[in-house]
Amino acid sequence: MVILNGSKVAESILYEISLRIQELKGEGKRIPRLDMIIVGDDYGSIKYVGMKERAVKQVGMLGEVHHLDENIDTEDLLGLTDSLNKDPNVDGYMIQLPLPSHIGKNRVLQSIAPDKDVDGLTPTNLGKLFQKDRTGIPPATPVGIMKLLEYYNIKLLGKNVVILGASSIIGKPLAAMMLEKNATVTICNSHTLNTQDVARTADILISATGKPLLIKGNYLKPGCVVIDVGSNKHPETGKLVGDVDWDSVQGIPSHITPVPGGVGPMTIACLMLNLMNCYENGNRQEN
Repeated sequence: MVILNGSKVAESILYEISLRIQELKGEGKRIPRLDMIIVGDDYGSIKYVGMKERAVKQVGMLGEVHHLDENIDTEDLLGLTDSLNKDPNVDGYMIQLPLPSHIGKNRVLQSIAPDKDVDGLTPTNLGKLFQKDRTGIPPATPVGIMKLLEYYNIKLLGKNVVILGASSIIGKPLAAMMLEKNATVTICNSHTLNTQDVARTADILISATGKPLLIKGNYLKPGCVVIDVGSNKHPETGKLVGDVDWDSVQGIPSHITPVPGGVGPMTIACLMLNLMNCYENGNRQEN
């Protein structure tokens, strides 16, 4: 059973970005800047933004966190996105999800300038992804998964891929990327019947359900590849675990991502890649 080491692959991506930042500094050029918006004090959100902030510093970029009160209203948040859209020194920005329930999430996401949308969540960028338009910015987690599979030389051509979870952040865009590589893709949602049976048809199983330890050995076809996107608290110990029950699946898959150290680091590294693309594209348009 090969462990797909996302931490290792992510470090190589971040190292390449840091070299490019050093080149820019040596040429006396402006350094890329990422802004991060977080609303409220959700534990997971604060943790994730902190990890992204550390990655920004690691590669030598500029970063600014806008930590807003949980009671801020939608109009005030839209005022901030408008300001960031117009600021020529901000190359890209992201809004940490989830937002408080009283915030109009769709209005806020739609307000992000598509060329600064480092999370790839605006309708424009998601639409470009499904149209195979490479000028769009793809969501970082699906990109990270694709790069991880590529690094370990796991082929998609003709493979049966099953994705558990149909979100616009992971499931749907990942399906589009897999289809472009000529895989046969099935997406399961909370209303799918006989999910275990569907999962057992997968050559590559991606779980993004957010349900800790859901995936047992009886979900897997022997020799399959398992990508665990989950980031959950263990119901008893409180430790970080994925969707996959590690003890239950031992010896069944050929390849598997650990939690932590699998998809998470790849998401952050690919967010930095997206920011570099925003920066380079912005400079090309200015010149």
